[in-house]
Amino acid sequence: MINYGAYIGIDLAANPHRCSGFVAIDAKELTVVEASCLSEDDEIIESVKSYQRPVVAIDAPLGFGNGSMRKVDRKMISLGYRVFPPGFSHMRSLTLRALNLVKKLKELGVVVIETHPKSVLKSACCKTVDELARRLNIRSFELASKNARHVMDALIAAIASLCYDLGCSYVVEEADGTIWLVKKLC
Repeated sequence: MINYGAYIGIDLAANPHRCSGFVAIDAKELTVVEASCLSEDDEIIESVKSYQRPVVAIDAPLGFGNGSMRKVDRKMISLGYRVFPPGFSHMRSLTLRALNLVKKLKELGVVVIETHPKSVLKSACCKTVDELARRLNIRSFELASKNARHVMDALIAAIASLCYDLGCSYVVEEADGTIWLVKKLC
């Protein structure tokens, strides 16, 4: 059963002047309807607002936890996923930006989840984003998969939000965070 109107993926850049990949999949048609580079938070928020009942998956840590590494990051690493914890110097600004964006989206009633695209591909046992999209019968995925790396990662994040809704998720969870991946599909 579909609970949301759109599945959105964001590959957030730490710097708001750089490309943040943005992909939206129409929930009813399972068609990529937007695949672009956005920059400023306001631009991202306006794009999210243009969709009814979206669920948004963001490729960025959505919390700091205690210390330099969250328990959920340790668990991801122990499971063989390569993540950069929010305590790493270059990840701090990304995490701060993500927290600010999530706060604004939640004020609008938007459901937001954390994901990690490379780990999604690994958990789904798919070699490419094209293979993953085909397994889920997503139409027009080429709009994103033939685009910049950030947009391809946003497509994978959008697929994580789709699986959040449709029950094909694989969840890695600890007290300080939850990372949504995808069950084996390939």
